[in-house]
Amino acid sequence: MEMPEVNHCFGMFPPKYGCLLISWLGLATGGTGLAGIIMYGIVQEQIIAHFMNTTKVDEGSKKMALMSIGFTSLMLFIGNGLLFLGVTFSSKSCVKYFVYVTFAMCLIMIMGCIGAPVSCFFLAKTCVMKKISSPAMVIGYLGFTIFIELWLYFMVVGYNFKESL
Repeated sequence: MEMPEVNHCFGMFPPKYGCLLISWLGLATGGTGLAGIIMYGIVQEQIIAHFMNTTKVDEGSKKMALMSIGFTSLMLFIGNGLLFLGVTFSSKSCVKYFVYVTFAMCLIMIMGCIGAPVSCFFLAKTCVMKKISSPAMVIGYLGFTIFIELWLYFMVVGYNFKESL
């Protein structure tokens, strides 16, 4: 597997400390996302009514939000837990599995982000994308793009740290 060489995370942190910061960020993000699922279950009607401009809770919207947030948070939590263990104990295999889990998470999220609008062609009655306002969709896709690019960069930093062990 060939990846670009990154000598310092964000240009200032050595690979070991950069990976430690990445693992803390990922564990915090994953934990916040998992807690967000619990909060979403408590206030789901208000959230959907605010963002979807409707008062009726759609089961498809609810499942889509819960699955995307939950799966991403779980993958982040597991992958960054492995990275934390790999950095702490200098374990090459833990860091390697962080790279694999992060890459799998990014691929699955990209396929889901492409598949959601494409599914509207085949399942017009259950299309969730047409219920979301255009500004919310644009902001969501921009946030998604930044999120994916950031974690792909972190994956490259983790790979370079693994190679330096």
